Amino acid sequence: MFDFYGKRRIYYGISIALILAGIIGLFVRGVKLDITFSGGAKLSYSYKGEQISTAEVESLVRNTLGRDATVQNASGYQTDDISLVISLAGNKSLTTEEQDQLYNALTEKFAANEIEQGSTTNVEASIGRRFLTRGLIAIGLAAIFIIVYVTFRFSVVSGITAALTALIALCQDIAMVFFVFVFFGIPINDGFIAVVLTILGYSVNDTLVIFDRIRENKRLTGNKLPVVDLVNKSIKQSVRRTVNTSLMSLAAIVLVLIFGAVKGLTSIVYFALPMMVGIISGCYSSTLLAPCIWCGFKKKAK
Repeated sequence: MFDFYGKRRIYYGISIALILAGIIGLFVRGVKLDITFSGGAKLSYSYKGEQISTAEVESLVRNTLGRDATVQNASGYQTDDISLVISLAGNKSLTTEEQDQLYNALTEKFAANEIEQGSTTNVEASIGRRFLTRGLIAIGLAAIFIIVYVTFRFSVVSGITAALTALIALCQDIAMVFFVFVFFGIPINDGFIAVVLTILGYSVNDTLVIFDRIRENKRLTGNKLPVVDLVNKSIKQSVRRTVNTSLMSLAAIVLVLIFGAVKGLTSIVYFALPMMVGIISGCYSSTLLAPCIWCGFKKKAK
């Protein structure tokens, strides 16, 4: 039988290295908050012709308004029009004069694209902070419910220990998703909350499968099987199912990512990319990390 537990230091080393790399990236690149959470302004335009470079628009906004912006392109399905969405995070909203100034700069720079002005939305900073707080509360409540559920469901195999190890695995998955947003410069928005909550569901489901096998094997063998052999046997019995399920989910997300990239739908790309990393992290942490940490706790308890 393959000694999964014997390789635990490799799993721990991988997790520590990824987290340290993410922390370094956090200090180097910083965190961008979308106007949904930080407040600011969002302007939408429509245009024709070749797709406008988002980098050029960001530079134009910086030169015109003296503010950093996040720019996204979105292709239309029934017309040849392309939407250009400019988000300016910060405490300041955009005045009518600034809107006119930016529109004039855009039409002058990209005259061949026939840019037409769309809607403008101003979000107060206090409202953005309220959205962010509620999103974090939702994640916190989900984690608490998971701990309570795992504690009671797996009381036979020391439920509180199982819950804590599941929480450690979930924290790593959340960190991986967060670091994807940081590394690729994706603004933290409501999509981040959606991705995290989805990954929590995926990851905890895989973790429950592992602990369910541990519980059943313990019931069948009593205390005759050493805890290390119990964990190795349980991982071996469930690893194929967990990996296959994750691969199917990953394949669907990759297709969504490709579709979003081809169509220039950055909002879909910004959702699918962190989801893809989260699914991989969830499969790894629930299959290898959580049961090995649980086994270590059980061995120390003895």
